[in-house]
Amino acid sequence: MKKLFKEHDLVKVVSIVLILLVIMTWFIPYGQFGSSATFTEGEVTPIGIVHIIYGFIYSIQNYAIQIAFLILIGMFYGVVTKTESYKALVSRIAKSCKGIEIVVSLVISFIIALLASFLNNTYVLLFFMPFLVSILRRIGLDKISSFAITFGSILVGVLGATYGTEGFIGFIEYVGMYGGEYSIATEIIVRAGVLLLAYILFSFFNVIYIKKLFEKKDTKAEVKVIDDKFAVEEPKKKNTKIWLQVVLFALLFVFMILGFITWNTTLNGTEVFGITAFDNFHDWFMGLSIGENEFAIFNVIFGGSLANFVAELVPAFGNWYLFTYSIVIIFVMIVIAIASKMSVSEFISNIGEGFKKVIRPIMFLVLAYMAFIFLYWVPIIPTILHEIGNLASGFNPFVATLQAFVGSIFNSDFGYLAYSVSPYIAGFSGAEGNLMLVIYTTIYGLVQFITPISVFLLFGLAYMNIPYKKWLKYIWKFFVGMLVCLLVIFTLLAYL
Repeated sequence: MKKLFKEHDLVKVVSIVLILLVIMTWFIPYGQFGSSATFTEGEVTPIGIVHIIYGFIYSIQNYAIQIAFLILIGMFYGVVTKTESYKALVSRIAKSCKGIEIVVSLVISFIIALLASFLNNTYVLLFFMPFLVSILRRIGLDKISSFAITFGSILVGVLGATYGTEGFIGFIEYVGMYGGEYSIATEIIVRAGVLLLAYILFSFFNVIYIKKLFEKKDTKAEVKVIDDKFAVEEPKKKNTKIWLQVVLFALLFVFMILGFITWNTTLNGTEVFGITAFDNFHDWFMGLSIGENEFAIFNVIFGGSLANFVAELVPAFGNWYLFTYSIVIIFVMIVIAIASKMSVSEFISNIGEGFKKVIRPIMFLVLAYMAFIFLYWVPIIPTILHEIGNLASGFNPFVATLQAFVGSIFNSDFGYLAYSVSPYIAGFSGAEGNLMLVIYTTIYGLVQFITPISVFLLFGLAYMNIPYKKWLKYIWKFFVGMLVCLLVIFTLLAYL
């Protein structure tokens, strides 16, 4: 049993959290915040064994879109990693980064953190993680530093959410339902400052680690270690053409930015960027018709609304879904396979290999979402946060920080956490209300660096086979330092 836990560190820590949540439902009554921040306490409603089993199935059902997207990522890299052009692309990028490894790491980390802060769907960034991890491993970084630069930088962007992340946008919408006067621009300078501060502090510890790594005598040997799920060897031909791979990956990157930055959508009466060009073009393009009956040909081809299906599958840029982006990925995958003269049998076999490589990380993702399902069925977090709130008679930034911390530790879905406490938060107005938004947003992002039910953390650790203990040892200094910085910021905003 001891050997089992040692080899399956993530299973242990996630199981402990899930068991703890189940036990808590046997003693803590569920609760609910209502209008005017009123609190209603319910009864103790224990979760049973059958509930736990069904929770696993329900998690798969409830997050089927995200799971399907991650499966597609595995299938994509299962195909492209077998092509000589992709091998040559990774090899040439890695060779061009020799001697400037730290600069490359800082640039990659900054771009990922910035995009995570701006994109309205954080999941799309996971598509590029296998590609970037392969490059970082090739230039000499080990698993833990490669993880920090890639998956860790996503969490930096979540911590410093500005105009993006699905959770932050959901937070604004939910609180607005109960009269909260928040918009996407509320305390934007403070949140942008937190993003910059987090990136600087995060990079500081990353650089120290990478420098020590490269000072070791066996650093060169590290490059040859094949512990990357989608690692590729050197191409057979030195002059292999890579222009198609470059164009297609650039296309995917551009579509990610265009599709998932909220260009024109209004949140709580405030326009995000007020750019209407993409909406106007979409309406014009989808409206193009042919024939006497004015048949809207492109509206049909690109999944326009049907008689009993009103959703647009390919909406205007800024309103894309994971499904929409998945269509582009599938198209690119097929083009690469055809260009590489891959047979149908090889294509199917490579898809299967890629699928197998992401199953384990996806199963951990499902476990993380089980925590959300349990809290959705039995909402005990509002009860706990209500009791913590009683520690202060009015607004107190430190009590609010503790509330946000506890709520985030047990919640893998920031949108649902916002939904649970939105009537309570909406009860604070003016500067106090604005600070509540900053506290909950930043503390949630910070906690995702350590909570074992953080979906991006858990998926990344499982993907790269990194023990949870090893990650805590790597990240604890940043976590403590950032927490202190945030408490100072909250204090200054509250009392000055």
